[in-house]
Amino acid sequence: MTGIARAMEFLALSLYALQELGLPYLVTIIFAARMLPMSLLGIVIGTISERVSPISVIKFIYATSNIFTGIAVLMVFTGVFNVFFAFMLAFINGITWVVDLAVRRRVLADHIDKKLLSSSLAMETLSNNATRLIGPLFAGLLYTLVGLTGIFSLQLLMYIVAFGLILKFQKNERQKSSIYLKKSDDTNIKDHWAHGLLDEILKTGKNAYNIVSLRLVLITTLIFNVFGFPLVSLIPVLGREKLALSEFDIGILASSEGFGALIGALIIGNLSPQKYLSVIFVTGVSGFFIGMFMFSFSPNLLLGFISLTFGGIFLSGFSTMQGALVYQASSSSKGNNFGILATCIGTAPLGLVNLSWIITVIPVDQTIKLNVYLGLICIIITVLYFLLKKNKTKLE
Repeated sequence: MTGIARAMEFLALSLYALQELGLPYLVTIIFAARMLPMSLLGIVIGTISERVSPISVIKFIYATSNIFTGIAVLMVFTGVFNVFFAFMLAFINGITWVVDLAVRRRVLADHIDKKLLSSSLAMETLSNNATRLIGPLFAGLLYTLVGLTGIFSLQLLMYIVAFGLILKFQKNERQKSSIYLKKSDDTNIKDHWAHGLLDEILKTGKNAYNIVSLRLVLITTLIFNVFGFPLVSLIPVLGREKLALSEFDIGILASSEGFGALIGALIIGNLSPQKYLSVIFVTGVSGFFIGMFMFSFSPNLLLGFISLTFGGIFLSGFSTMQGALVYQASSSSKGNNFGILATCIGTAPLGLVNLSWIITVIPVDQTIKLNVYLGLICIIITVLYFLLKKNKTKLE
């Protein structure tokens, strides 16, 4: 529910910036506002979820998203919706995204048989990728028919359903005497959740750096979120400025990356490649860059859709193995490590702010090519570094 709502909201706010405000660079800035909570709150929320019930953290943030989305619906109905509230809405629902990555995914992984970890997380990624296919299609159609009103109303309904599902899950866990609730009770008795929080955050960063496999995941994630992920925000811009597509066609174009990721997750889920997590992880991010490079040359909707689908297939390998590798490298403090992963994902605003001024200097297709070159160079250097380090360790 939240995945579809998030994908709908991003495209809706992008079309709002392009159509009603006529400011393409605002698309990347709004996307940066969505990603900012990752960098500011990722490791904090992950650490807090180690000290209190993670389900309570999810419930509180989802309730907040309901409130602000409800306000957005009222503002659109009354005609007072503006760009400032668009930034605020993107930021608040960005916190929900942090909770999805740092808390909800970890809760899910803790309930999975370890032998089925990669294939099970692939199915989780599959459902997430399906939302990135469905969301833009809904948003493009609804924006054409009823504008922001219909999109935000449907988004609110989905957040309400998601909140209800969280309450149902919490009720089921209480009936099963969940280990999370027991752990939370013990923590609340022994210590306040905020005691020593900063020390634990610093310790988490140090421990994560000392684990080589986790360091590879975090560095690659940094590269992808500075040079790769921000390119997704340029899909509607290229669709409007270069391909001259309608709102509905832009929705179709934006859904193609999710469609490819859906296919990729199905493949990984069936193969369950437990022995090749790192290889698929690095190949996935490289394949995404190649897909975006092909997209920058696209002369029409069909070739653009094919290029983004190609990139999306590889991206599913990156996103699926990302969670599996972090979980596999974390013998303890899983919430902390998922939190620092969310913080690395939160570096995307750096890339988005960079794109916001580059796009005012050179055309959007050239902007995509430039970022792809930089991203691939950084990936090659990273892979060479870890290969040399691995060989050195073997010799010793």
